[in-house]
Amino acid sequence: MPAPNKESIYPEMLARFAAPPSRIIGEETRSFLAQCESAGVEVVDLFALYRAARQTSAIPLYLAQDSHWSPAGMELAAAAVADRILARGWLTRGPVSYNCLPSQVQRVGDIARMLRSPEIEKRIAPETAACTQITGRDPDALYTDDPASDVLVIGDSFLRIYQQDEPGSAGFVAHLARALGHALASIINDGGASTLVRQELFRRPQLLANAKVVVWEFVERDLRLGTEGWQIVPLPPEVGTTQTTRRSD
Repeated sequence: MPAPNKESIYPEMLARFAAPPSRIIGEETRSFLAQCESAGVEVVDLFALYRAARQTSAIPLYLAQDSHWSPAGMELAAAAVADRILARGWLTRGPVSYNCLPSQVQRVGDIARMLRSPEIEKRIAPETAACTQITGRDPDALYTDDPASDVLVIGDSFLRIYQQDEPGSAGFVAHLARALGHALASIINDGGASTLVRQELFRRPQLLANAKVVVWEFVERDLRLGTEGWQIVPLPPEVGTTQTTRRSD
């Protein structure tokens, strides 16, 4: 599930002559998705999902000051992944009934911070994000992962935001868990979804012991600029007897 670059969804915010996209803008991204399709790899196309959402709603899918998705954009992605998993029959919905707890956070976005200009940053008021935390029956018990889950989610800061950051348990993983009706396992590494999360998975093979579905999120720009590149990382030995010939490339 490549998470689109913000400019791929809102190019008109970057250049006045640009128009809302009618297709995936990046040639590399189009080529990547085409190769996945020809190889039989399931892809959740957030580019098409967000194009359609823009036509029916004015709710921003990305934060104004930040490169990451808004709570609305994140929830839309989580719902799409849950629908795909259930529709394909890979899993049936679990018995856990999670509750929702509204929570607002204020944060200065990463775009301002990446400018590394204290003078600019101090003039920017924090942006408010209306999040929804996921809880159990007890509203004080926020969602937590289950390392023995049959769903493993791996990815980068698009998974971290709202989940590990404030307000906590309000990100993609928690919302996907609510939609599927049971807790998930996850590996999250800022900027490291191209290689670092797979390296960590190799060191934590127990996360694959019960996994029936692996959801792999990485931001679109990683197709060219992924941290540590796209190294070949062998699957953990516990995956199966063909480990010596199977690779997660």
